[in-house]
Amino acid sequence: MCRLMRSLSLFLSMVFALAIAQLSGCAAESVQGAQALTMSTAIGTWTLTDSENTTFDVIIDADGSAISNWSKGPTSAQGEQGSWKIEQGRLVIDYTDGWRDVVIPTAAGRFAKEGFEPGASRDGMATNFGFSARTTEAEAGWVGVYELPDALSGGKKSFFVAIQSSHAAWKTINTPNVGSWWAKGESLRVRWANGWMDELTPMENGYAVRSWEPGTPLDFTGEPTVRPTSTGLAKRLRVGNR
Repeated sequence: MCRLMRSLSLFLSMVFALAIAQLSGCAAESVQGAQALTMSTAIGTWTLTDSENTTFDVIIDADGSAISNWSKGPTSAQGEQGSWKIEQGRLVIDYTDGWRDVVIPTAAGRFAKEGFEPGASRDGMATNFGFSARTTEAEAGWVGVYELPDALSGGKKSFFVAIQSSHAAWKTINTPNVGSWWAKGESLRVRWANGWMDELTPMENGYAVRSWEPGTPLDFTGEPTVRPTSTGLAKRLRVGNR
């Protein structure tokens, strides 16, 4: 039985190595063709997968900055900030925490993703592999990282919210700190697992925030029937923007 398990393990390792080689081969082939990314075509919002095949998003700004809503790191829903560049037709994103993500056009017209952990050789084997795609227009208008006033502090403190294209939402306060979001008219609403609900509505210089505490009565459509517990202003983060 042990010999059988060792053989199976060796076979699966070979299959995995072959798959990675094929992925790398496709990437190498694509950057030589018309699929190569440029400074102008890279700008926008991208959806990537991490090492656990969980999606997150990265906003690529024309000023050279990048911000992701990946929420598993030490900064939680505050995401990652960094910069980006184009190298050999690939989008290379370097975060301030030392991680690097590379978006690679493939011969099939899609995009692969390679991730390099802090300290890993940028010329060696990637730490993890995944996929990437341009974020759909409907989600791209909302995804990102926001700073909101803390309702329980009377607006004296703030917290961060990461809005992801998967319609998952994460925040840097309370437990559980996960929720789901949806668009309601011109606004975004988040229903949190702990019962709170936040609403963000775009304004000229930011977002108007309305928050309802757990236990707020709702009508049959899920609309609160009482005034918000608190109101305030929020902003969407960019690199260096606090």
